[in-house]
Amino acid sequence: MDKIELTCPKSWSELTQEQLRYTFFLLSTFADKVMVKTYMFVRFTGINVIKKNRFGWQCVYQPEGEKRKRVFYLQLWQIRSFLEQLAWVDSIEQMDNRLDVVQGLEAVHPLLQEDTEHHRIITFEEYLCMEKYYQRFHSTGNDDAIDVLASFLYRNPDFSRPAELTLTPAERLATLAWFAHVKVVMSHAFPHFFRRTESDDDISELSMLQSFNVQLRALTDGDVTKETLVKQTDCWRALTELEAKAREAEEFKRKYPKPVSYTHLRAHETR
Repeated sequence: MDKIELTCPKSWSELTQEQLRYTFFLLSTFADKVMVKTYMFVRFTGINVIKKNRFGWQCVYQPEGEKRKRVFYLQLWQIRSFLEQLAWVDSIEQMDNRLDVVQGLEAVHPLLQEDTEHHRIITFEEYLCMEKYYQRFHSTGNDDAIDVLASFLYRNPDFSRPAELTLTPAERLATLAWFAHVKVVMSHAFPHFFRRTESDDDISELSMLQSFNVQLRALTDGDVTKETLVKQTDCWRALTELEAKAREAEEFKRKYPKPVSYTHLRAHETR
């Protein structure tokens, strides 16, 4: 019997644009990840399932470039093994890939860095807006927030933002996954600035506004006349500066810990 080799993408980065779009269609349609992986396995390997029973699947496979179709059987343990190899789809935050085009609009740089070919940047102000709408969706569940987030990530040919954008459920999930991955990469690049605290659990509109104001004040050193310039700075350059300030603040706290008050010492001595 001829040997049949079935291959599947082993990571997000190996997916073609068509496969990526199909994967997010499945993820936005089915809650059961096993079902999602099963559909992915069948589509990406190119097999056709003739029938199923309690022992496995009877399948048809036609290798590319061959006229003859081959009939073979997959046992349940083999199917489970293939599905285990698709475990990477369980973590969308590791999605180092993204849809290149949505609703006819082109995606910006995968990590929001400068487009060196056209000298286009994502400004710090735009980054703050993206973060605001990302957090707004997680706090309210309002899909409109994802559409606004996408309007920063997908642009017109002249790099302007679309006036209005309505995504499909699959495109919304893909947008969230892309921005979530960007945040993961940034947290590794700027570990001091993105250090998590207890207050990070508070994502109300007021808390976000306060956080943004603190960031702007740190970059302007309290000089409001510099605010416009800072907002138009490349977001990665601004975050690099915030990382340096956060690291310096941590080093200062480490070198000069909070002193014990004199009254506390005197009270301790009289006991």
